[in-house]
Amino acid sequence: MADMTILTITADEMFLEVLRDQLHHRNDGGSRMIVAGTIEEACSLLPMAHPRLIVVHWTHHGSHLEELNRLLWATSVLARRVPVLVIADQYRTDQATTLYRMGVTEYVSRTHHVGQFGRILDVYLGRSRASRSRRTVTAPDSEPPQAVKPWSTAALGGVKAQVI
Repeated sequence: MADMTILTITADEMFLEVLRDQLHHRNDGGSRMIVAGTIEEACSLLPMAHPRLIVVHWTHHGSHLEELNRLLWATSVLARRVPVLVIADQYRTDQATTLYRMGVTEYVSRTHHVGQFGRILDVYLGRSRASRSRRTVTAPDSEPPQAVKPWSTAALGGVKAQVI
């Protein structure tokens, strides 16, 4: 399993404990968490950490859109896309709309989604319970399925020409 680093931005120990607990129960040995106290600190860690996911704890006290905008910009110039998951203390529709427009990948709240953090992390880390427990079995006489090329006529439903 490839190393999957989660860059977490929080100063709240209780929040951190909830995330650690979810990772511990779901961890398959390939995930680790790097914790930054501020968005500024996280931006400086980004080039070295190579995170697979960034989790931002969004509080009323210390969260500012300008700082988040700097983080989103820093992730936009990385070699590969890094999802940014914002976890707010309470869900606010206006806040969700603003953050999505800025480019945040996901916005959830502690009050509504605390029991789902583990599954949410699994999705963004590219692992699922089914894929970890299931083994692909191929019958010896069967042929592997043929991949459909994205621009082939089979993929386009038999279209003979394309207008671009």
